[in-house]
Amino acid sequence: MTSKPFGWCGKILRVDLTNGSTTELNTLDYAELFLGGRGIATRLYWEEVGPDVGALAPENCLILMNGPLTATGALAASRCAIVGKSPMLMPEGFCYGNLGGYFPPALKKAGYDGVVITGRAERPCYLWINDGTTEIRDATSLWGKAAYEVRNRLRQTHGEKVRFLTTGLAGENRCRTATLLTDHEGSATSGFGAVMGSKNLKAIAVVGTGRPAVAKKEPLKELNGISRRLSERGLLLIPLPKDQMQYKGKASCYQCGLDCFRALYKTASGKEAVLKCQSMIFYMPWTARRSGEMIETAVDATRVCNDLSLCTMEMENVVNWLVSCHRSGTLTEKDSGLTMSEIGSLAFIEKLATLIARREGLGDILAEGLLRAGEHLGDPAKAHFTPCVSGVGFGESYSPREYITTALLYALEPRQPMSMLHEVSFLIAHWLLHRLKPELCDTSAKVFRAAATRFWGSDKAWDLTTYDGKALAAVKIQDRSYAKDSLVLCDFAWPIMDSRNTPDHVGDPTLESRIFSAVTGIDTDEAGLHEYGERIFNLQRGVLLREGWQAMDDDLPAEFNFTEPVQTHMLNPELIVPGPTEEPVSVKGNVLDRQKFEVMRKEFYELRGWDPVSGLQTTGTLERLGLSDMIAELKPRGLIA
Repeated sequence: MTSKPFGWCGKILRVDLTNGSTTELNTLDYAELFLGGRGIATRLYWEEVGPDVGALAPENCLILMNGPLTATGALAASRCAIVGKSPMLMPEGFCYGNLGGYFPPALKKAGYDGVVITGRAERPCYLWINDGTTEIRDATSLWGKAAYEVRNRLRQTHGEKVRFLTTGLAGENRCRTATLLTDHEGSATSGFGAVMGSKNLKAIAVVGTGRPAVAKKEPLKELNGISRRLSERGLLLIPLPKDQMQYKGKASCYQCGLDCFRALYKTASGKEAVLKCQSMIFYMPWTARRSGEMIETAVDATRVCNDLSLCTMEMENVVNWLVSCHRSGTLTEKDSGLTMSEIGSLAFIEKLATLIARREGLGDILAEGLLRAGEHLGDPAKAHFTPCVSGVGFGESYSPREYITTALLYALEPRQPMSMLHEVSFLIAHWLLHRLKPELCDTSAKVFRAAATRFWGSDKAWDLTTYDGKALAAVKIQDRSYAKDSLVLCDFAWPIMDSRNTPDHVGDPTLESRIFSAVTGIDTDEAGLHEYGERIFNLQRGVLLREGWQAMDDDLPAEFNFTEPVQTHMLNPELIVPGPTEEPVSVKGNVLDRQKFEVMRKEFYELRGWDPVSGLQTTGTLERLGLSDMIAELKPRGLIA
């Protein structure tokens, strides 16, 4: 690691809210092995948060970490990794999130690669970070305010250029599913809003005017041009009625520059909204079923959840569960305090969200998270759970029954591993689009096969009707994703697996490592970057095992994948996947084969250098990866093979 911190600022802010102290850690003490982002954050968690610490205890840390590419001019590198013990998981445990917008680059420009927050303030407070100076300020006037009101007040106090991270009423009231919200509608789940609230920390406000040094500016500029050209896909919009939702333009995050369907829309009543992905559509099915209801209601539903800081993935599960319970008579309107005939209206979602955020009536039980609510209400209520009820994220999206490659990705993570799932699903989506409208996308079966071979390690990886090659594919996807989440790069933009602007329409898996080298001056290649990812993956494995994760017993996707045949998917209703030839195959009615999965998992353990019988890491593997110090803590617990 170079002694001059190209890319990194070189400092991590550590704040102890209990005694009001602020200190600094040296980023380069961690970056040589763990890069930044998720890697350094996970390492700090290993050092700071013991396995017996509660998620809402003062001793839990909320760790925010940028990457070495943040604010350097590297494209689509404006995100921030968030790590801590999650109150949303059952049982509580290590988890992670990720958000973008403008807050992460502002923190970097203010002189910090990250912030570690521990302790609990005596009264409501917020952090004010202004170009390297930090104050813990009184937030009494902000407490009790919703997220957008906090944003407005911080701008009044610190100017329009201030960037922020906050939580709403749900976070203050320690609702286990409370989110964090930042500018540009960026948010993170895993219950970290409740962690923030438990610390009496209402917000972090940042102004930064600096810029990290870049080792090789001209090569970075050239690589940005290549990346921009390879990512070009043309304008692809989510099909919405133009009389209700008017497209106003892209809504890119800071220094993005790559293609993304994050967009700014104007509603029929004149409201502007940044829309993207699940949060945009979570209430739309119910709105669409309500006669005369406008799409704007679904947009407003997302705004309500963001303002109160409630996870829209959890809220979608809650709405579906409530409907099923009411239809069966398990819950009455008197029990829930809701008028079910109003479902799909703005009034309904406002009432439900407010009950949860304020912990009123049934909302007090739901504020513990749907999984815990099921334990409280008993088997009749749990009988109405859908497979999606998984703790953090959807349990059914990109299901292993549909895409075998995702089976191991789900099996090894404490939450839905979105950055890895996107690598699989985006390539499939491009292939499906080519089948429907070849003029819009060049990702034919031939291109899919070539891209899968190049990025996932073998020519068997592309055939989603067989388990062959999927263990190696999982290793490749995990290593790349962990490195990507540590740089920190947006997974909607990276990796660029296919392209309209290469001769064979296959993307370039070396771009990330070349950009990293240009920014930091550290020579590496694709394999070198993957080694960082392997190390960070093994670090997380050690964290999970220390907290009670059972190797093999817990290394499984959700049980429904083995027992409930898949029937459809919103984005792929006929469940078409690539097969052994260039002709597609429908996997409708599939379940995950338990015996074949176990064979695949054993192969995965072997590829990882773990013990294939117990699934535990070995001393040799941890030593090879520079994680020898973990052995002393894991071995006495019987967690090393």
